[in-house]
Amino acid sequence: MKTLLLLFTVASLAFGKNTQETITMTASFDGFEDGYYYFTDEDDINFYFESIDEEVIEKYNLKDSSYIGKSFEVTYKMELKMDDNNEEYESFTIIKLTIIEE
Repeated sequence: MKTLLLLFTVASLAFGKNTQETITMTASFDGFEDGYYYFTDEDDINFYFESIDEEVIEKYNLKDSSYIGKSFEVTYKMELKMDDNNEEYESFTIIKLTIIEE
């Protein structure tokens, strides 16, 4: 019975609401404004990221306008979070960034 409970607990953690999805895309950097990093992918879909890993910031200071218009391979994760009104929303964080040489 303890084994069954342990398996259920592990499965609940693995498939619960706190799951993360990691996605990689090619996109051009549009700028940093109001605390968000803006990118546009190859299909002209706009993305904004509210956070970026510290290692990425150390490599690419995206607050510097010299990166605007540059193409990057962007790897990011999506997390479900709760806002102040206890409503769920998607939060996007850049976890890896590689500039594409032209």
